[in-house]
Amino acid sequence: MTLTLLPVTSPSSFVVDGRSVIEWPVFRPDYPRGGAHRDLEGRGVATFCLTAPGKEAAWVVGDFNGWNPAATPMHTDGNGYFWATVPVEGRVRYQFVVPQDESGKRVWVADPYAREIVWDRYGPKAVLADDPPYVWRDGDWHRPALRDLVIYELCVRDFAGEKRNHRDRFGTFAGIQQKLDHIAALGVNAIELMPICEFPGDSSWGYNPVFYMAPKHLYGRPADLKALIDAAHRRGIAVILDMVFNHAWPDQPYYRMYPPLFGPNGEPLEDRNPFFHHHNNGHANGWGGLDWDHASPWTTAYMQDIVRFWLEEYHVDGFRFDWLGGVEYDPAWPERDSFDPFIGIAPIARAAREVQPTSYLIGEYWPIHGTHPAKTAARLVHETEIDAVWNGAFHHALEACLFQTWQWERQDMPAALGGFRQQGFTRADQVINYVVSHDERRPEHEIQFWGAHIAWYDPTPEPFASRWELALRKARLGLVALMTSPGVPMLYAGQEFGEDSPRTIEFWPLDWQKLKLPQGQEQFEFYRKLIRLRAGHPALRSDYVEYYWDDFPRFKVLRYKRWDGNGDVAVVGLNFDCVTQRVGLGFPHNGPWREALSDEIVHVEGHWRDFDVPPWSAVVLVPIP
Repeated sequence: MTLTLLPVTSPSSFVVDGRSVIEWPVFRPDYPRGGAHRDLEGRGVATFCLTAPGKEAAWVVGDFNGWNPAATPMHTDGNGYFWATVPVEGRVRYQFVVPQDESGKRVWVADPYAREIVWDRYGPKAVLADDPPYVWRDGDWHRPALRDLVIYELCVRDFAGEKRNHRDRFGTFAGIQQKLDHIAALGVNAIELMPICEFPGDSSWGYNPVFYMAPKHLYGRPADLKALIDAAHRRGIAVILDMVFNHAWPDQPYYRMYPPLFGPNGEPLEDRNPFFHHHNNGHANGWGGLDWDHASPWTTAYMQDIVRFWLEEYHVDGFRFDWLGGVEYDPAWPERDSFDPFIGIAPIARAAREVQPTSYLIGEYWPIHGTHPAKTAARLVHETEIDAVWNGAFHHALEACLFQTWQWERQDMPAALGGFRQQGFTRADQVINYVVSHDERRPEHEIQFWGAHIAWYDPTPEPFASRWELALRKARLGLVALMTSPGVPMLYAGQEFGEDSPRTIEFWPLDWQKLKLPQGQEQFEFYRKLIRLRAGHPALRSDYVEYYWDDFPRFKVLRYKRWDGNGDVAVVGLNFDCVTQRVGLGFPHNGPWREALSDEIVHVEGHWRDFDVPPWSAVVLVPIP
């Protein structure tokens, strides 16, 4: 095979309405913008490609040339594209050598398109593997509709990790694969992996990415990740990747190969980087790292390649895009009142949709200070290919009620739990609901260790032997709200057995021993029952909800009905109070109904029935077929 060089033009600028706009370079879909390609020009050779706009020269170094920086100069088309073809045998490590500025200073960087990375005392090196092609066995896999998902968010390090003999043993892809039967038994049909792209150091949540096409080497090799995804698909479980496109850490090659943006004391220097820029809004990047310039076509093309790569090479089912408020903040035009189809997340999501039309594209978004207020989460969904966004309003209201924070009873619960239309959305599956995620505190922890103000005032004896059991009761109430409200539900790993770890970015493996306790097993069975209930009743996955008028500040009770328009219906009552409440519910027809949490059969007459609902408990009524 012969590598065909395709013309690329450098970006040029023009002016629209007084604003300088960057014109896109001419890219072709088959243009090899980066990476190492084995046997591309013949057997026994590898072609190394690098896109480095503004550079006039580059070299490739590695195990194949004794790491001699002068041995293998790369050819160039004069427009920032470089390539070199050299003989290789077996697995090889490599880097690129690029002039950083006019002084002649050269920097050694790993490939921004690297598929594997190893770190040594000199920094990261790219790896060109010599593995046989992975043989996929997921040919019969079909993605469920988004509204039918129950998502399970997990961190590879913590989910399958453990502390043994005073040593930290981080989780691996193989370790998750071994627990897929647990996830399948729970009824979950999608797992969302917190960021797995290569980051510096050994222990992290992964929100400090560097190499976007390389899985973290400590979690396993590429074949291990493919085996996990393959096995998940065979169990009917989709795999969603959390992708961090707002910022990157300084080892990122596209930062290091250009003059630094900041001086030794943090002072801004001249911006000569086509991929990164100074951020003039602290709300856009409050986590540190370096801010990607999403108005740059070079950045957009790189990130389009990233999503295409994961969808094609790893068969992932979609992405959760982290912190789109920062991605969408345009310092050159912050007052724009709509989402630009050519910058930000729009062209990246569009590239993913073109590769896999049914892929899940989920965003974390809220307008940040300085952004036009018209750029709402609902408009993000309507104006781009993003399918849905995390629903912070749902979480915030439930957290206040479960933790009983100051004036918690004043929450507008119908608006928070079911007000997706009030937020501007048109369908319930455009919001992802959750009681807790990696960003929040677990109820099982906060209620247990910081909930001394929560007391049982019912005249019957308090049934809780420990504060943990009290927290489990409240968590079950939160789950009922989650599984019966409009929207796509998401769990955080360990919820199903009462994990009570604090919120920390440090290594804190799940305590799987809790699942073996009677309380943990009871919690698991309750979660499994609610997930099955949602799966079995289209009414709970529909767009339709009607709330009763309730004096929530006084009675702390929420009542609502769900239906699907085809005869299925569910009637729900939630008691957030610390005493038993008499809850009256209306029914569309008389006769026998099943209370889904207890499996008790109840008879309805006059289209109405009262229920005595204990503290922090619920009733869910469904018709008997």
